[in-house]
Amino acid sequence: MPAVEKYLDEQVSLGVLAPGSRVPTERTLAALLGCSRHDVRRQLDTLETQGRVVRQVGRGTFLTGTAAPQVETAVRPPTMLSPLDLIDARAAWEPNLMTLVAVAATTEDFDEIRRCLEQGEAAATADEFLVLDMAFHRALAMGTHNTVVAALNDMVESGRRQLAGSGLDKRRYTIENCSVCQSEHREIADAIFDRDPIRSQAAMRKHLQTVRQQLLSQLP
Repeated sequence: MPAVEKYLDEQVSLGVLAPGSRVPTERTLAALLGCSRHDVRRQLDTLETQGRVVRQVGRGTFLTGTAAPQVETAVRPPTMLSPLDLIDARAAWEPNLMTLVAVAATTEDFDEIRRCLEQGEAAATADEFLVLDMAFHRALAMGTHNTVVAALNDMVESGRRQLAGSGLDKRRYTIENCSVCQSEHREIADAIFDRDPIRSQAAMRKHLQTVRQQLLSQLP
């Protein structure tokens, strides 16, 4: 197991770190683990791709899940999760978040949204895009600077990972579908960068309708 991942797992098991905790800086991790900063950065890149950590420009790196523990434990995804239930819940919720993002997001949030967007455009496989798709939506949620939104997004993301692991949602991630979704991600991001809540809401609503149609086309 890579040194950074092992260290973080140990800190979580000891109760020193928890979901939402700030990860020590690259410089600190390098000193603690006897690694170069380049090696630490590379390991954090891997953990970010796996969804284990999230980076927020100007603020640091955090273990996935940024809400207070009592909020997070109150919103766990159901054991038996329906793909349609999840996308319908997202369609009722996520477009309205865009108003908060358009108002509250900082320049650093814009940088993170743009980074996720560009990585999604560079994704070489559908599996890689699935991870980056979640990272893009996470960056939008973090741009609200609202702890309740962060907790709810963490629940939604956990549900998406659960479905992807079972193969129920993953089937819709074809190269063609990913290209359509990435184009719609660009529309959402451009509206957010313009701080246009109405256009960003419409773009997110359109995107989730597309996702629903893709999902229905793959269901038996």
